[in-house]
Amino acid sequence: PSSLVPLAAQCELPLTLKYIARRLTEDIEKNPDPLNSLLDLRQTKSTDFSRQVVDGMSEALTGWRKAPKPAAWNAFVERFSQSELTALSAKVRNLNVLFGDGRALEEVRKVVLDQTLDFSLRKSALQTLIDARAPGLRDLCEQMLNVQFVNSVAARGLSGFSDPAAGVKLVKAYRQFHPSERSQLMSTLVSRAPFASALLDAIGEGRIPRSELSAFHARQIRILNDPAVTQKLTEVWGEFRESPQQNQQAIAKWKSQFTAANLATANLSQGRSTFMLACAPCHTLYGEGGKIGPDLTGASRDNLDYLLENIVDPSAVVSADFRMSVVKTKDGRVLNGIIAAKTERTITLKTMTETMSIERADVESAERSSISLMPEGLLDTLGATLARDLIGYLMHETQVPLPAEGKIARNPK
Repeated sequence: PSSLVPLAAQCELPLTLKYIARRLTEDIEKNPDPLNSLLDLRQTKSTDFSRQVVDGMSEALTGWRKAPKPAAWNAFVERFSQSELTALSAKVRNLNVLFGDGRALEEVRKVVLDQTLDFSLRKSALQTLIDARAPGLRDLCEQMLNVQFVNSVAARGLSGFSDPAAGVKLVKAYRQFHPSERSQLMSTLVSRAPFASALLDAIGEGRIPRSELSAFHARQIRILNDPAVTQKLTEVWGEFRESPQQNQQAIAKWKSQFTAANLATANLSQGRSTFMLACAPCHTLYGEGGKIGPDLTGASRDNLDYLLENIVDPSAVVSADFRMSVVKTKDGRVLNGIIAAKTERTITLKTMTETMSIERADVESAERSSISLMPEGLLDTLGATLARDLIGYLMHETQVPLPAEGKIARNPK
């Protein structure tokens, strides 16, 4: 690592410099001297140098609750001009919290509460307090449940508290979440049995639409392995098909429905809208969507058999890159996703709604499954009309426009 410092002194490639800073920061506990030497280079370097170093340090420490402050850190920050510090203030402040600066902790709290600031700054600040497990975190997160766009992070903060009352408050706040961020709330609610129970009660009573509970969420609730909650899921949402024979029967059923004449009536724009809601969190098509699952742009989408086999029975053939992992944390949460990266200190888990770094010390177990992250039963939850529109869209050769505003249908079952 020490040989990276003279390389950084000559480096004019921003991304390479950021990676050097990230790599040296990963050794902050065992071998801090190279990082301190890198920070000392600030005396003769530009603003761009400082930005890349701070970015690299921030990436390296993502998911950490505490880290030792580098000996050269204060001098590094003091050399910033006012304009430089303003541009980097959020990340510098977050790193100060990580380094145990109590004054920085209070500054971050003020950022969260400041209604004049941009939502992205407030969300980043709240995440910093969550990572640090700051005093008063629960009260602050509950307060932020009423603030749209910040409340998605607040829900993540409340997920760390094993208390049924927290789940009830999350359910009551459902209408306060912007529709584009309700999926993140749902992911929190299915991570604990008491939370899931409150969610299912709300769905059963009509306070939350049944359509919000996807097949992915239903499977995660079953993985919680709570008999009472599983029974409630069956009553509210329905049965969960598991056997290969049933999957083959379902493929045959859908194939008989999706005739050429039937697919010719598909609303392709509505199919694209359904894809954005049900598939795009994981899959990319025409350059849009997530990176958790395979890119579908070049797949054999004109082949109905191919589509049905992969949608109805996604676990029949699963690439090693897309196998689901079930991570159980010591505070009682159960998380499903793909482990995207590992360091000595953290693991990075990609779920359908977010990418999170978790300290290994907080992980009780992480088991890799033979099944796909994609759940079974997707077409059943959509119903015949939306399923037809989705298949028609997937089989279409070119991109189509989204429906006009106000004309997006949701599970007309």
